[in-house]
Amino acid sequence: MNVTSIFELNRFPRQTLLPMNPEWANLFGEGLAQMDPWLRLGYSPASLTRYFSAITPDRQIWAILDRESPAACLTVRPDWLRGPLLELLAVLPQHQGKGIGKDMIAWLAGETRRQGKANLWTISSEFNHAALAFYRRQGFEEAGVLPDLISLGETERLLRLRL
Repeated sequence: MNVTSIFELNRFPRQTLLPMNPEWANLFGEGLAQMDPWLRLGYSPASLTRYFSAITPDRQIWAILDRESPAACLTVRPDWLRGPLLELLAVLPQHQGKGIGKDMIAWLAGETRRQGKANLWTISSEFNHAALAFYRRQGFEEAGVLPDLISLGETERLLRLRL
């Protein structure tokens, strides 16, 4: 996966995938801090903005534009367990229900298959029933339970999509 990849416009005529920039990092930091699971886990807007602004060689961070409006964000660690870890996928509330998340999973799974990798991984908070249901609809299966991984008293679910 190349950080400069964009969606095939004939398949995703409305969405474009672009590297995160400082303006969008702030927008997503502010937005996600008001949404679960980040709200319940105690993430501040500043900490999320720093996360989206941190350029590291082992993590790729994208903004998804719906038409020209920032609608969603995607963070991937390309080299994990025989496939990438989808570290974060979030769609802002006003853009939910348009199939953006489903399109992102399909795109990422396709990129992963093209690279000859066997798995696509993600982690979701156990209390985040909507996210768990979404990932299961995309074909992810539970691979493990991780208590106290992110926050004491909270359990995370490790999910795997076999490719």
